[in-house]
Amino acid sequence: MRDEDERLFFEHDVATPFTNLRGAHYLLKLYLKDPSPEVDEALGILEANVRTLERMVGWYWRVRQARETLAPVEAWPLSTLPARLKERMRLEKLPLVPPGGDPGAGRTVIHPEALETGLLGAALTLCAAAGSAPSWRFEPGDAFCEVVYTLPGDADLVDAERLFRKVCWPGGPPVAAWLDAGLPYLEAVLRPQGGGLELLHRDGTWSLRVSVPLVP
Repeated sequence: MRDEDERLFFEHDVATPFTNLRGAHYLLKLYLKDPSPEVDEALGILEANVRTLERMVGWYWRVRQARETLAPVEAWPLSTLPARLKERMRLEKLPLVPPGGDPGAGRTVIHPEALETGLLGAALTLCAAAGSAPSWRFEPGDAFCEVVYTLPGDADLVDAERLFRKVCWPGGPPVAAWLDAGLPYLEAVLRPQGGGLELLHRDGTWSLRVSVPLVP
């Protein structure tokens, strides 16, 4: 399939039925003034699954685009990132705590909006998978700035293999903005420039370490 045909498939051919399904759900809710509990439950299931399918397809496409087209930008200071993340969280009313720590004086060529989206998506993914928001912090270094997310819990709290496979984790707190990317998106943003992700469980705590590469 040609690139243009694939883009049209995702942005039009698939998007149109999703729009129609949402419209049909809206009409059902509008005309069923006093639905029975069974009908109300069915409508809720329909709404949730349409949204899940929409987000899965949308993030699959965005991961593909990031892997194939995302290019490095002019170096920018990571010291500006905490304020950017905090403001984005405020504007989008995300159910997250702001990151702690200090990124340091390092600079990176990772696309800033893509990095911002990926980091917020990782926090939302962990929140959805574990049922509670992670704490996260910056840890500056020479070659990388680490962003470390932590969640207390036993080894069965999250499924590490699925976390790295699913482009969007269903069942989390719904957000209107396209910020609920799964870990594959952040990995696609970081990997071309030498960054990456590592998820470990140790001493009753899960830690996701995100390595953001720095430049001189």
